[in-house]
Amino acid sequence: DIFPYTTLFRSKVYIPPRTTCPTCGVPMDERVDLPSVGTVTSFCVVNVQFYGQAMECPYVSALILIDGSDIPLMHLLQEVNVDDVHMGMRVGAVWVDDADMGPTLESIRYFKPTGEPDAEWDTYKDNV
Repeated sequence: DIFPYTTLFRSKVYIPPRTTCPTCGVPMDERVDLPSVGTVTSFCVVNVQFYGQAMECPYVSALILIDGSDIPLMHLLQEVNVDDVHMGMRVGAVWVDDADMGPTLESIRYFKPTGEPDAEWDTYKDNV
């Protein structure tokens, strides 16, 4: 599996893609294929219910640095006990059905642990 929607500009890879560089406004039109796995750089266990919430508490929202990208994205972690989530955990995307795929982060249902060994601190320390 690869991320179908990424962009590259001046050696920076952005997920989700941007049409222009966020710092200088130059168009970004080069696509980069990335794997659908990454590293948890930070996370939050949500224990408070809010009106209209579909998720059952507790659940985890995490910043995930996709391998090869330069900026983490925020998404849900599931299929893991909230007490087992930690920085450096390796996770992979669980995608929606092909018919529902689109150029949006909603194409990812959630992330789940891959079972790989934890990432080394030096590989994600600048994205915490």
